[in-house]
Amino acid sequence: MFLNPYSAFDYNSNQLFLWFLMTAITRFEKARLITARALQLSFGAPPLVKADSGLTAYELASKELEEKLLPLEVLRRYPDGRLEKISV
Repeated sequence: MFLNPYSAFDYNSNQLFLWFLMTAITRFEKARLITARALQLSFGAPPLVKADSGLTAYELASKELEEKLLPLEVLRRYPDGRLEKISV
């Protein structure tokens, strides 16, 4: 079951603010996304940003994340069994 951000929240309360905090990726998820994309790039995947000469695969992946072009998603599993998919 994926969360629908528009169904359960009263937009006049702090729940909307908490939802935005929960959908922000953590530093661990960010590191995992960058390294997974850098591995894809090192195996020959085409970069989604303009590749300047001299950039490493890690730097290209970081640039793709900054420009929100990564073709990856974070799937969070919560202890109560909920799943949340976050597109980056």
